[in-house]
Amino acid sequence: MKTKAAAPAYSHPVAVATLHGENHLRLVPDEAARKAIARALGLHAVDRLEARLAISHAQSGLVSVEGELEADVQPICVVSLDPFPQEVREPVNLKLAPPELVERMVKRAEEDENEDFEPPDTIENGVIDFGALAVEFLALALDPYPRKPGAEFKGGDPLEPKPSPFEALKALKINKE
Repeated sequence: MKTKAAAPAYSHPVAVATLHGENHLRLVPDEAARKAIARALGLHAVDRLEARLAISHAQSGLVSVEGELEADVQPICVVSLDPFPQEVREPVNLKLAPPELVERMVKRAEEDENEDFEPPDTIENGVIDFGALAVEFLALALDPYPRKPGAEFKGGDPLEPKPSPFEALKALKINKE
């Protein structure tokens, strides 16, 4: 049984066939999309998100995506559990290719014994979802354990260890002698 993948929090699909040469794309999700992104990433809020991308599509089918992602988010502090404002700036640099080109590139790298080769991501069904890519880059830029500036963990005093019942019996035995 095949399960259907969950819809991305933000989506901006573009057919690769419509990309020719170099293209520029600016993504600015609306309030509803930012709320969905915040829920998906476990944030209190995403106040602003903007991705500016330069997309190059080569005749070989290889697609290069370069640009920058900027966001104002409110993660939840792991110490105080309070949301706090945080700015995110993340460079975007990604290569994508159709499955058949990825296979040829991987095969050539194996033949050349190129262990450092990192294949491009695969383009699914001739479409690139730049919205989902922006959310992915934002997720990778976030601190998994965000801490509000100045927040300190103030644990309680260590508990006094409870005496074991055997210690109490031992004390009675000593007193009898």
